[in-house]
Amino acid sequence: MMIEDRLAAWQAAGVIDEATAGRIAAFEAAQRATGRGGGRISLGEIVAYAGSVVLLVGVGFLYGTEYAALGSGGRLALIGLVVLGCLAAGALVRRAGATGAAARARAAGWAVAALGVAAWAAQAFVDAHVLARPSSYAGGPPDTSGALTLAAAIGFLVATALLWRAGAGLIAFAAAVLGYATAGAYLVYASPVASPWVSELIWLVPAAALVLLSETLARGEDRRWAREVLRFSAALPPVVAALVLSSQDGGLELVAGLLAVAAFGAAVVRGAAGYALAGGIGLFAVVDEVGFRHFAQSVGFPVVLIASGVTLLAVAAGLFRFLPLLAGRRSRRDA
Repeated sequence: MMIEDRLAAWQAAGVIDEATAGRIAAFEAAQRATGRGGGRISLGEIVAYAGSVVLLVGVGFLYGTEYAALGSGGRLALIGLVVLGCLAAGALVRRAGATGAAARARAAGWAVAALGVAAWAAQAFVDAHVLARPSSYAGGPPDTSGALTLAAAIGFLVATALLWRAGAGLIAFAAAVLGYATAGAYLVYASPVASPWVSELIWLVPAAALVLLSETLARGEDRRWAREVLRFSAALPPVVAALVLSSQDGGLELVAGLLAVAAFGAAVVRGAAGYALAGGIGLFAVVDEVGFRHFAQSVGFPVVLIASGVTLLAVAAGLFRFLPLLAGRRSRRDA
């Protein structure tokens, strides 16, 4: 519903008077004129996204085809230029216009910069043989998972700093990717020492970090998407990890289900749509995975399908029931 229609409905219901409606309409018109409303994608924003993609393709092509010719110093210089360029371009775009579109364009550059920092650190550590160890396979390349763990952790810290500065959903997504990349690389480094339960705990570490980040991020309408991306990313991957690891230990199926239900609980307590969406997807995945694993080869197969359908309907009902309430609570909290 357009803001004009809302104002007319509120005025007809006696919620606001004509003068208030006029002031709100004028304010919203000014917001749209300056772009601060942030709803529409501008031409400059599209060009910034296209520039980021072209830059990455060009650098990736040069890096891949000239890897040996560039040498260690050349590779580090190339990635370093990308990082510095994206940071500078993001700041320049934001300074050029204090609009929602400009803020999103800056976020694109800074998200690439955070990933670039992790790539630069990984290249530096691998070239310097940091935390390198012999391959577990005869004649195989050295195991660089330790270097990748450290590099991804550094990238996550940089993404966190940029997220506190900009509070954008794209940077939040980059932070989540780097956080779980750290956990995944560490699992490879710790393999085969880690048991399934220890592995699940390791996946929960970045999830806890994302939850903490979502709670410490400054409030404001422009940071709402970042918080929801962080909450969704914190809730769903541990559920998926528990389901995957349950093939080694069936007890983790219960953990996956409890985590999905806990996400719904967090959605109610925190008024967060990200938790609700992750909980719904996670619960559906748990029902399907457990059902097909135990009943796919028996008469229970249609029961699994029925249970999956019921679960989807229940999740849909819950989302229809809670998401409007969550949105209202979140708006009051952010105000």
